[in-house]
Amino acid sequence: MTKRVAIACLLLSLACSRRGVDGPATETAREVVEEELIPQVVEPPVLVSIVPASSATEIPRDCRQPVEETCNAIDDDCDGVIDDGCGYGTGFMQVTVSWDTGADIDLYVTGPLGDTLSFQRPSTPSGGLVDHLGRGNCGSSMENARIENIRWVGERPMGGIYEVELRYWGECITSGGPTNVTVSVAVGRQIAGQYVQSLLPGERVRVLRFVVQ
Repeated sequence: MTKRVAIACLLLSLACSRRGVDGPATETAREVVEEELIPQVVEPPVLVSIVPASSATEIPRDCRQPVEETCNAIDDDCDGVIDDGCGYGTGFMQVTVSWDTGADIDLYVTGPLGDTLSFQRPSTPSGGLVDHLGRGNCGSSMENARIENIRWVGERPMGGIYEVELRYWGECITSGGPTNVTVSVAVGRQIAGQYVQSLLPGERVRVLRFVVQ
């Protein structure tokens, strides 16, 4: 029994002697286990097609001279992420809109199962998430009040048809009027398309339809 106690004490002293500035050696073992539990990399979705409405105008994309990113629903620095650094996120897919008046514009994205993401339903079981809402001058104290952003995280988005709609909710007293809305879509960290759609008060327009697999 005494011999067993001595061996235990010896092992304990060896373990303690390995403690350094980064903590005990057991932390290293724990990190290895955590790395083994990381799931396989999910294959990103692939854009099959994207079709804008006849009323939408495509914004030319020129990445020969990328510029510094701004919060405008455009991938200015051409890294495949829309408005990175602006406080809202990306993911497997991303749909971002911005607009040029104080109006309150709403973004809706309907997936293959008919479920619609918007301010009324900010998440879906398939991983869709509304992570930034804008109210224009109706909520002028908000950061990036003329931006809305929807993204897909967690699980790979379901393949199929996605439809993007815009609604001109309100003019926010006298700060509305005709409004130009920029719409950008990224699929698998690649820009699928970027467009401008003009809206009048009260209008709801399907701006584009895209298909992923």
